[in-house]
Amino acid sequence: MKIRSILKKNIEKIIKKKNVKKIKIIIQKNKNIKNGHYQLNNLFQISYKYKISLKKLSKKIIKKMSTKKIIEKIEFSEPCFINIFLNKKWLENYLNNFFLKKKVIMKKKKEKKIVIIDYSSPNMAKSMHVGHLRSTIIGDATARIMKFIGYKVIRTNHIGDFGNQFGMIIAYLKKKKKIHKIKKLSISNLEKIYCKAKTLHKKDKLFEHKVNKYTTKIQKNDKSCYKIWKYIIKLNLKQNKKIYKLLNITLKDKNIVGESFYKNMLPKILKDLINKKIAVIKNGNVIVFLKDIKNRQGKNMGVILKKENGPFLYSIIDIACLKYRYKILKANKILYYVDSRQKQHFNQVYKIAKKANYITNKIKIEHHFFGMMLSKNNRPFKTRSGNTIKLYDLIKESINRAKILILKKNKKINKNCLNKLSKIIGIGAIKYSDLSRNRITNYIFDWDQILSFEGNTSLYIQYTYIRILSLIKKYKKNIFKLKTISLSNACEINLSIKILEFKEIILKSSKSGKPHLICSYIYELSSTYSNFYEKYKILNANKKKKITRLKISYLIGKILKKGLNLLGIKITKFM
Repeated sequence: MKIRSILKKNIEKIIKKKNVKKIKIIIQKNKNIKNGHYQLNNLFQISYKYKISLKKLSKKIIKKMSTKKIIEKIEFSEPCFINIFLNKKWLENYLNNFFLKKKVIMKKKKEKKIVIIDYSSPNMAKSMHVGHLRSTIIGDATARIMKFIGYKVIRTNHIGDFGNQFGMIIAYLKKKKKIHKIKKLSISNLEKIYCKAKTLHKKDKLFEHKVNKYTTKIQKNDKSCYKIWKYIIKLNLKQNKKIYKLLNITLKDKNIVGESFYKNMLPKILKDLINKKIAVIKNGNVIVFLKDIKNRQGKNMGVILKKENGPFLYSIIDIACLKYRYKILKANKILYYVDSRQKQHFNQVYKIAKKANYITNKIKIEHHFFGMMLSKNNRPFKTRSGNTIKLYDLIKESINRAKILILKKNKKINKNCLNKLSKIIGIGAIKYSDLSRNRITNYIFDWDQILSFEGNTSLYIQYTYIRILSLIKKYKKNIFKLKTISLSNACEINLSIKILEFKEIILKSSKSGKPHLICSYIYELSSTYSNFYEKYKILNANKKKKITRLKISYLIGKILKKGLNLLGIKITKFM
């Protein structure tokens, strides 16, 4: 139920004036429900905009809104607010109808819009590290949310599989005469070779020339180079697939559409940009100069698409990708989950694609940037030796810590249950810890806080859900045969209103690409319910109250389960 939207629309109809631009209606939830469940907060601005006195305006709104079934009482509050009390009977009817529905569903859109969500996108020359956690899990949560509200979602894992990192590896192996050992090398071996090759690439011009040579050979499907490249990709994808499965990520093999997918488009796009005089050839390089984007020296930014006799660069690949997604996949919206450092690059790509008419204003493109995961000293989260932490190692560490926590609570738990539960708790903990933060900010990673039963953590919410399951199990009768809900106190009403807000929060989260809004909501719901659980009798209450409280408990459990599911976090029936 979009309760705020309903109230806003009703007020908009009442105050609507011809030839006057519509003003935003601000409805806030009251912390103290004695003063009303909701409050119209910008009465003064509306009065000023429409040139009508506060007294006259408030009387008009109160008179017209009083006739709505949703309203029980509406009143003016000094200095310039209107307090809105929801109708208890209306609330009860809504909850009873919601209770009878087997699933939590959203009203589907008539026209299914296509949204492409670009997330994860690891470099195929090395293992995934902690820096990939945010793009992977925030992107996946958004994909789940967008699908839930009715979009046709195309998930994309735009892997880095076509750059000079592979030319570096081949050039280094050739230099050291170890190319024949390629199939004996592990991912960690290849990553060490890549790091050494990268250092050499910066220092040695001759080596740099060889790197460009082998990268170009890969891009032109040279038989020997292509075979080595294919093996490296296969090795990395196998490891990444293992990580995605552990993290409960919905990316599948069909979603892997890497840079190499667009290789046949690149020569045509290059020629087209030159013919349209968008790109120019300078010193053998193909460059686009952008007037409205300046470099640090204040000069027009030059974006290199292809080096002289060398490989295609990232910019032209991303231009091709954008064109394909708009022209072929017919995307209405594209969401990119990328590091904030990529902002300028995507801005350049967008400008060039727009200039070349590869995209139009019909498509909505959003770059959902995110902050970094930091250690307690406010620096990037790394190992003690200063190396970047591998994502797989972080997941294993969380599972092991969860095992220790479980064994402290229950030493007699059997091995299978321990392994299953530690995965659910450990993986859920690191995912929720990340998703519960506003994606645009940096955050400090703290094991003690993450694996805690107190505060805004997955453990606290999972435990609340288990508590509700246990309560319904103790009832021992069919809960669906219970009579209607009858709200008897302020706490029950407050919980009911909180249940109503779920779909509204989902829509708000989808619009901003911020899953932390869902985390905040399910935490507040869990916290409010826990206070209610401690304060009031449920199974030992009188029949009427018991029915209402059991049904409210069931509905909250239903929402907590759906909320965690949308975040990609598994639930457990015991702990």
